[in-house]
Amino acid sequence: MSIIDLCEALSDIFIDNEVDYNYIASIAKNFPIDLVEYIFFEWITPICYSNLCAPIPNVWAGFKPDILWKDIIEFRSQPRKNGFITKLKKYYLREKVKSDWLELRKLL
Repeated sequence: MSIIDLCEALSDIFIDNEVDYNYIASIAKNFPIDLVEYIFFEWITPICYSNLCAPIPNVWAGFKPDILWKDIIEFRSQPRKNGFITKLKKYYLREKVKSDWLELRKLL
């Protein structure tokens, strides 16, 4: 299992389809829970959340792993901003997906 596998599994939470938390947990169990939580909230949520906001989501069968990983690398290479708007956005996103995280965490 690699971090890329974990990212791909976590991104399934953001597809326009039924979420298979058991499958995601089967991948995530191979990593420390703190790392899974960090990657979910800090890498995957900012990149994938917009798919759930679209009237007709672009992704309904799964994110393409190579494109997802490229987007993660690009996102992580951007300078970190700690202004009010950035903090507000992080808080908003965390609150929006908290129930998904709690559902997954129960299985870890």
